[in-house]
Amino acid sequence: MGRNNLLPISSLIFILVVLCTSATARSDCNNVESKSTMLQLKRHLLCEYDSTVRPVKNNNNVTHVTFTVTPHFVEYQQGREIFELHTWISMIWQDEHLSWDPAQFDNIKWLTVIDYEIWTPDIVLHNEKIGESTSSYRGLAKCWVSESGLVHWLMPVKFSTFCVTDTTWWPYNIMNCTLQFGSWSHAGDEISFSSLQDTISGEILQAKDVEWDLLKIYVTEQEVTYKYNSGTTTRLLSYHFISQRHWGIICIAYVSPTIALMALSLTTLWLEPKSQERMIIANLNFICHLLALQDVHWEVPKSGINIPLLLSFYEKSLVIALFTIILTSFLRYLQNLSSDPPVWISNGTTFVLRSKAGQILLINILNPAATAKIEADADDNTDLMPSDGKKMPWLYVTMLIGRLAFLSVVLAYIVLLSMYFPTYHRMK
Repeated sequence: MGRNNLLPISSLIFILVVLCTSATARSDCNNVESKSTMLQLKRHLLCEYDSTVRPVKNNNNVTHVTFTVTPHFVEYQQGREIFELHTWISMIWQDEHLSWDPAQFDNIKWLTVIDYEIWTPDIVLHNEKIGESTSSYRGLAKCWVSESGLVHWLMPVKFSTFCVTDTTWWPYNIMNCTLQFGSWSHAGDEISFSSLQDTISGEILQAKDVEWDLLKIYVTEQEVTYKYNSGTTTRLLSYHFISQRHWGIICIAYVSPTIALMALSLTTLWLEPKSQERMIIANLNFICHLLALQDVHWEVPKSGINIPLLLSFYEKSLVIALFTIILTSFLRYLQNLSSDPPVWISNGTTFVLRSKAGQILLINILNPAATAKIEADADDNTDLMPSDGKKMPWLYVTMLIGRLAFLSVVLAYIVLLSMYFPTYHRMK
């Protein structure tokens, strides 16, 4: 017999050996009478189990999954705008291939299997930061299986997603970060899942973020078009994490000093223009504004929606501080002039000083003699001279300008406080 005739025979013998071995292996798959009852049960359930196939006897049956999140720790990275949740996730579903009669297996009513040995739902985070979410226990976590085929899977996971905060009312801002969960490869007519949680108290956290307080967690559901365009929809569960910044220390360091800066600006405008103290306070006020603005700049988040209003308040208050220096220098220059003011300025100043409002406004600088002279003759520029006889024709003009500037700045600060000053109640 030639070599060419031996090849078909050898191939046939090899195929017969493989078939016999496979048949023997299949026949011995459940032949574990000498082993423990638990091992018999596990072999009975998993002998021909395929973990890649959805565990339903009728393909039209829908697998219902109950999804639960138990947060343990949250962290927000301000510079990267990354929200991280360290949590336990729990999923419960019915596996129609994993049911048994306890009477046949020493009344065993449940067993544990490793998650890769059976089918598990592919529910993932849809808005994750790619490469940031991790689960070191996936492929090692245990699943608890009951006699009826109910599977309970519990696993620790870290989820990461982008979350941009609204810094308008910094430091009293509230952050809303959302995690969206859904099946990756199954449509809604294959897997339907829901959460038993409508709201979760932030108090369940074992550890809290050092910068943020988790106020509450609430869950919403939505139907979206199935990603593989099969004409069906799938459900997404959205977990909304509402957090509030720890604002106590920041408020003391950056909000409270605004009161002192406003007081410095107003004090500068109230003092006599020619006094040395006014010029010193005006320059000190401007320097303090610069230092405060620079300090706030380094503390305020560089990312986020909108510019913090507190930063805008500091900016406009700095402009007022600069205005007080310029005005002080201008009034000191006017007081040093020896020439008489123009008639229209003199008449206007005298008119204001004669009015009740003007006398109230300038009550601390007008003495009875000067007031009487103004009442006697409103057209004489000498009425604007101080009672000691020293020629200072621009004195009352500068004082009037200073008081009007003081009232204008008071009004400006009232407007700024109403528009830009952050408070806890306005943040709500």
